[in-house]
Amino acid sequence: MNEPLKISIAEKFRNTALGFLRIKRNLDISHLSDTETEDYLRQIIISTPLENIETKGKNHYFKCFKKNTILTVNSHSFTIITAKLIDRK
Repeated sequence: MNEPLKISIAEKFRNTALGFLRIKRNLDISHLSDTETEDYLRQIIISTPLENIETKGKNHYFKCFKKNTILTVNSHSFTIITAKLIDRK
């Protein structure tokens, strides 16, 4: 992963209406609109340091400790597949 690719993902990621519902539920941000959710996800992607982004197979994993979140992004379509809170046990 490099900085230009990370910025490109932040600018171009997408999702479906059902995907947004799932993401909002998983991140406990149901009170946000879809536009606010997009902005929040963009903040997560931008604030994740390069050393916390891992590429495995066809997915990029953004592990953002600042937002306590892991995003799984498809490396070809830039669709956010899943989002979850980091389990800090």
